[in-house]
Amino acid sequence: MSDTRAKFKRQFERLQHSLPVALARRFVEIDLLTQAASLSFFALLSLAPLLVLLLWLAASLYPEAQEQLVDQLGAIAGSSAQEVARTVLRNARNQPDIGSLAGIWSTLLLFIGATTVFARLQGTLNLIFHTSGQSLGGIVAFLRKRVFSFGVVFALGFLVIVSTILSGVIEWIFAGVPSLLPLMSIVISLAIYAFAFALLYHYLPDRRVRWQQAFLGGLITAALFMLGRWAIGVYIARAAPGSAYGSMGTLVILLVWMYYAAMVFFVGALITAVIDERAQIRCGEMPPEHEDCWPEDAVRSGARPEPQVYPTTLAVEPRPPAPAAPGERTP
Repeated sequence: MSDTRAKFKRQFERLQHSLPVALARRFVEIDLLTQAASLSFFALLSLAPLLVLLLWLAASLYPEAQEQLVDQLGAIAGSSAQEVARTVLRNARNQPDIGSLAGIWSTLLLFIGATTVFARLQGTLNLIFHTSGQSLGGIVAFLRKRVFSFGVVFALGFLVIVSTILSGVIEWIFAGVPSLLPLMSIVISLAIYAFAFALLYHYLPDRRVRWQQAFLGGLITAALFMLGRWAIGVYIARAAPGSAYGSMGTLVILLVWMYYAAMVFFVGALITAVIDERAQIRCGEMPPEHEDCWPEDAVRSGARPEPQVYPTTLAVEPRPPAPAAPGERTP
C-alpha cells in the first residue's frame, strides 16, 4: 500500500512539473486572454500610424513594396483589413497635414503612435518571461522603449522588402513549374514569419532568450499563425461576426483578427519562455525558484535543488586555556 502511494505521489509530482501543466499555470498567472485583448485595442489605435510609417519605410527603400504590402495584408487578415489599409493610405495621400510625413511635427506624432503597440507588447512579454523590466526608469525608460520599438518597425519594414523580393525570385525560378508556386509560397512565408517572431522573442523582453529557443518558439508561432489564418478566415466568412454592426462591421472583423493574432503570438511566447527557463535550469544558469519550470527528468531523478539552510548563530570554537603565570599552579 505504501509503495502504491509513493508511486502515485511520484507520478503526480511528475505531472505537476510537466510542460503542459507549466504552460497552463503560466497562462492563468499572466491572464493571457486579458493581455491579448489589451494588445488588440492598442494595435487598433496604432494601426493607422503604424501602416503609414511601415509603408513609408518600405517605399523609401523599395517603391514597389507598398502595394505588395497591402496585398499581403489582405492575404493574411482578409479583405476587410486590406480595405482599411487602403483607406489609411488614401487619407495619408489626400490630406498630408493629417497622415503623411511631410512635416517634422507630424513625424514625431507618427513615431509615438506607431511604437505604442510595441511598447505594450514588450510589457506583456516581460510578464510572460518573468522579467521585472525596471532596469531604467522615468523618461529614460520611455525614450529607450520608443527608440527600440522604432527599430522593430524598421526591421519589419525590411522583412516586407525581403518578402517582396523573394516572392519575385520564386515566381521567376518556378515559372516553368506553376504547380509548385503555392507550396514554395507557403514555405517562404513560414520561414519569414518564423524569423520575425524569433526576432521579437529574442530582443523585446528585458532578458535575452537563447536563439535556439527563440527560433523554436518562432517556428511554432508561425505554424499556428498560418493555420489560424485559414481558420479565422473560415470563421469570419461563415459566422460573419461584423454583420450585426452595419457600417462598423469591418472594424469589428479587424478587431477579431487582431485578438486572434495576439493570442497566437502570446502562446508562442509562453512556450518559448517555459522551454528557455527549463533549459537554463538544466544547465545551472538560472536560480531554481521557478518551480513550474523544473524539467520532468530532474523531478523524476530526485535532482531538484534543495534550498541551502544557513545557521542563525555562528559556531564559536573554544579557545585554548591561557598559559599559566610563573609560580601559578595549573588545574
